[in-house]
Amino acid sequence: MKNTLILILISLAGLCRAQHTGCFGITPELSDSDRIALRLYPSAPVLKWYDFSTYRFKGHGKQWVWGVFAVAGILHGSREAYHADPTVFERRFNAAPVSFFGSEQWKRQYCDRNPETMPHKPNIWNPVRDYWHFSGTTKNYLFIGGAVTIGASKQPVKYRVIDTLISVLSFSATASLTYTLLR
Repeated sequence: MKNTLILILISLAGLCRAQHTGCFGITPELSDSDRIALRLYPSAPVLKWYDFSTYRFKGHGKQWVWGVFAVAGILHGSREAYHADPTVFERRFNAAPVSFFGSEQWKRQYCDRNPETMPHKPNIWNPVRDYWHFSGTTKNYLFIGGAVTIGASKQPVKYRVIDTLISVLSFSATASLTYTLLR
């Protein structure tokens, strides 16, 4: 504990000193062209919180993220339609009852599709064994990927909030539309 505290203090002291000197204690002399190349000058004035004049609908992977959230909405809407009526895929797409989309797809989790006498298959394959698990797992991965993409984009926070709202709107619209069309 004592050694850890000493290391933290030494690190903080070095960090404070490093703010006043350059790399290896050398303070470089930078010309104006060097400062521009290193982007040490602000390239644009700071926007007011209510100014959205520089917002763009392209770039930073925005349209891909909105599409990913729309696909997640389709998966979620069809999963909820299946939850409300397990025979929805059988009626709409003529799926077999024990198929990937069928009303008894849960039986696919058991060896020989026999839950009474056979053991459960390994859980690692659940996401690809039936539609219920596939849609839930894929939707979650798409959400996480989209959120990381929006969060990691180099744009002001207010633009990231707008992108998130557009993504949630596309998710909600496609989920509702898919649920309505399947039911």
